[in-house]
Amino acid sequence: MVSRRATGPAGSGSKSRRWLRLCLVILGLAACDPRDNPAWTLGGEPGLLFTIKQYYELNAFERNTYLCTNPLLEGVTYSRVSQSQPDRFDVDLGYYYRDAFRNGDCDQNRIGRCGMFRACQGFAERHFVVAKDKDQLRVVEMNGPRRGTVWQPNAGG
Repeated sequence: MVSRRATGPAGSGSKSRRWLRLCLVILGLAACDPRDNPAWTLGGEPGLLFTIKQYYELNAFERNTYLCTNPLLEGVTYSRVSQSQPDRFDVDLGYYYRDAFRNGDCDQNRIGRCGMFRACQGFAERHFVVAKDKDQLRVVEMNGPRRGTVWQPNAGG
């Protein structure tokens, strides 16, 4: 006697498995601490760039032709990291920034489209001092224009 199992439409089982795999991958990525990702390593110190990026985006603003009050650190053009003391990193960083509210969708040929946000992008450089206490990194100095209140990212990420 041959046993038959009821199945849904052809291929529905494999679609369910694909969705399950996708969900597991997303959960796995969400559980990862971005500071452990090699992409955030700077000068051999894991998480150093991540710490600087978070601090910069919470506290900096940029002056170009216009005032950029919500810049995103989008890419690093160069970095120089020195460790003058075992618990202190001095970081010179060249970077590209853009405004947090624009996604590069400004049409350069249309007058009035995006206004000041179009000019709120560019290249800049800053100096950061980052303190290291056990495994925690914390920016203690940043040169350049800043907002009034200094905000520190949550230690947990």
